[in-house]
Amino acid sequence: MTIRRHPSDFIVQERLGEAFRAAMRQAWDVGARHAIYRLTKTSRTTPEVAGELAKALGIKPGAVSYAGLKDKHAHTVQHLSAEFGQIASPPVSMDQPERQWRAELIGWSAAAIEAPGIDGNRFEITIRGLARETAIEMARRADVLSEHGGNGDDRGPYMERIAARRYGDEIAPGSLLVMNYFGAQRFGSARHGKGFLAIHLIRGEFEEALKLAIATPARKDAGKTRAFTRMAIGRWGDWKGLAQDLPKCPERFPIEALAKGADFRDAFAMLPYFLQAMYVEAYQSHLWNRTAHRLAAGLTGGAARCLRSDDEYGEMLFPTAVQVRGAGRAWEELDLPLLAPGTELREPWAGAVMETMREEGIEQASLRIPGLRRPFFGEAPRRLFVRAEGFVIGAPEEDELGSNPDRRKLKVFFNLPRGSYATVVLRALGQ
Repeated sequence: MTIRRHPSDFIVQERLGEAFRAAMRQAWDVGARHAIYRLTKTSRTTPEVAGELAKALGIKPGAVSYAGLKDKHAHTVQHLSAEFGQIASPPVSMDQPERQWRAELIGWSAAAIEAPGIDGNRFEITIRGLARETAIEMARRADVLSEHGGNGDDRGPYMERIAARRYGDEIAPGSLLVMNYFGAQRFGSARHGKGFLAIHLIRGEFEEALKLAIATPARKDAGKTRAFTRMAIGRWGDWKGLAQDLPKCPERFPIEALAKGADFRDAFAMLPYFLQAMYVEAYQSHLWNRTAHRLAAGLTGGAARCLRSDDEYGEMLFPTAVQVRGAGRAWEELDLPLLAPGTELREPWAGAVMETMREEGIEQASLRIPGLRRPFFGEAPRRLFVRAEGFVIGAPEEDELGSNPDRRKLKVFFNLPRGSYATVVLRALGQ
């Protein structure tokens, strides 16, 4: 099966929070300096378009804010804020078809848009290249994850619909209970296949960390990034030459610092802070996922009793709705925090955290970066399970992009709260 064959196969619509929307005003005033734009983009990253929007509005890039990053390989709708320090009447709409985005002014706010201002996202995902048996298995998994609690032996509404191939039938939206793993997007800093950079940071191995950050080529690198990483690793140690020849981008700041005699620790600190924080959060998320995997196995009496799915960053296990309810409602509402040095380990997850740390060869107290005040390992709560609300699975249809007439496509629709991953829901369904 295939997703993202075409950007319109993966549609994401960000849902603005009711409180934020209710507080918006119709025009600029001293108490509402932030213009709120609804941005629609295709095959573009959020930071790229945010920079172009700032330029179009004639303001500094730092004056444009957004609540989160949206997939590049998708058709997405999200919200950005643009701050104007004095009375302004910016364009009501901007259309940049050659750059694949458009923006519509929907109001003014007293504050820049941030993550708490967003309720979540609505997804419409087309899955292609499906054999009939695979479509039935996806529907079976949806049934056993759904709140109606199908056990996989009898046919629930999703499985019945797919098996019968009843085209166009309506079905009431449901709710799936899914282990709230971090998706592969969270681990982009480990895309090179050489592990998590943060491990080198906590060991004080700053040269190795910096090399992974800016001088380790990845297969998907393109353009300036591809040229940068290959030149940096090929001439590693020639700091003055690299400082002169590398493409101009923030990742060259550490090289310029080394050319002036800085050590590797101080050079690493010259990277943009959002990158430094991303490296730490990626490793925290990895620890969270491995702990959640252990909890899923313990909750169900063994991995063999879970739904299983392979992922490039480790196997995912998904208990069924019946298994979770059988363990007690407290499990549905359990928060498993991202691990920090001061996190108080509590049952029922303390033992799983300790096993994960033993497997990683680390201790909780070592989650610090020697000699640097930041980035740091900060604790943050994360719900162990997430509900994919408004879930609907469509009936299989002819795949107009497919080469095999026996393969079909189908669509799934669902809502997720912010911070949860549609790709994880697809993993739970067997993708």
